[in-house]
Amino acid sequence: MRTRTLSRRHLVQGSALAAGAALMSDRLAAASSGQPGGQSARVGKAAAAKEISFMNWDVVKGTPLETAINAFEKQAGIKVNIQPAPSGSEYDTKMRTELASGSPPDIIRINDDYVRGFSLKEKALLDLTSYIKSNKVDTAGFYQNVYGFPDQPNGTHTAWTIGVQPRLIYYNVDMFQSTGTPLPPSTWTSEGWTWDDFVNSAKKLTKEGDRWGGLIYYDTGYEQTFTVNNGDEDGTYSADGKTFTMASPKGIEAVQWATDLTCVHKVQPPWSMLPDGQHTDQQLFSQGKLGMFFSTFGTVTWLRENVKDFKWDVAPPPAKVNQKQEGSLIVFTIPKDAKNPDEAFQLLSFLSGPDAGKIFAESGYFVPVLKSAATLLKPGEEPPQHIDLFQTAADHQTTINFTANTLRARQIYRPELDNVYNCESSAKDVLTRVKPDVEAALAAT
Repeated sequence: MRTRTLSRRHLVQGSALAAGAALMSDRLAAASSGQPGGQSARVGKAAAAKEISFMNWDVVKGTPLETAINAFEKQAGIKVNIQPAPSGSEYDTKMRTELASGSPPDIIRINDDYVRGFSLKEKALLDLTSYIKSNKVDTAGFYQNVYGFPDQPNGTHTAWTIGVQPRLIYYNVDMFQSTGTPLPPSTWTSEGWTWDDFVNSAKKLTKEGDRWGGLIYYDTGYEQTFTVNNGDEDGTYSADGKTFTMASPKGIEAVQWATDLTCVHKVQPPWSMLPDGQHTDQQLFSQGKLGMFFSTFGTVTWLRENVKDFKWDVAPPPAKVNQKQEGSLIVFTIPKDAKNPDEAFQLLSFLSGPDAGKIFAESGYFVPVLKSAATLLKPGEEPPQHIDLFQTAADHQTTINFTANTLRARQIYRPELDNVYNCESSAKDVLTRVKPDVEAALAAT
């Protein structure tokens, strides 16, 4: 059986935009204290010889992130030593080892799902509250549902979110037009774009033996998105992180709806055709064998490079009770044992500020946490025509509630969902059966 515990980040990988990054490097203006987004007042005043270490699960070289880090180095006089790190499950193993070593890197990229566990259970992450106050970081201009994600029940703020990769529906415009199927909306609206509308469109786009109309359940972000949109405001887990709310009636209905696209309506590729980690959704779409699919902002780069013979665009997820989306957050943390926390926070503050935000937005890397920078995400010569929907999507973010043991919970329920996706069991039977074990994992200390 397959589990896709890392697929929430897989579309962030491979999005190196070296050309766009290089064009940005000479546009940077000097930072001033108290700017929205918190260009630290201390940036530019540190000792020139100072170095900090930085660990990321993606390759940094040749990306807009490298451009932003280079700008920080020039401005602050602080060298950023980027440490090589593996990706996938090996990265998580290395991260855990580094956090327990007593001498971790000064900044570590962390899966947003693990922040609470490492904050409250492992007590391995530094509370950034005093840095936010002493550096007078102006957080009012941030997307609050993105920035506030690391807030803990004990009042600490143990990680730093610099942006988000929203999830939307990608669709083949030419396929819609050739089949006479009405196009999805170009604004964030439910008018003509409900779950039933999605199914009807997928049926019109499907050509038996040749192509499928839609694909929802390959990206695990559908779990939170469609559970919330079905009316369960908590989504996958309850607000206190103790209840597996995806096993509620509304969550069960959402999982079954996504699965019935295959098992009942025959408009979605069978689960057996979708090996994990191979970006099969993108490949099927680029080959003209898929009309619509649900995926993150990072997919834009791959499609721009690989789709040349048809027009494609993006639309919001279909609505039911709600119309939200779960975007993957770009989150970093300063370990409690970091040797250079002051300088590390200077870099994180810079990465959430206007200069770095401009780089990230204009290169299409991700939606910056700073709203004024996100407005730079505008349609251009390259698709999608409605790329600004990703900016709108950040205002409709639903984020999975923290738990103390999200990783273990997923290790329990996701393999069992294979039985649902393979049309062998119902979502009700599987999710009801695993609920006690999942909640036992969530309660474990």
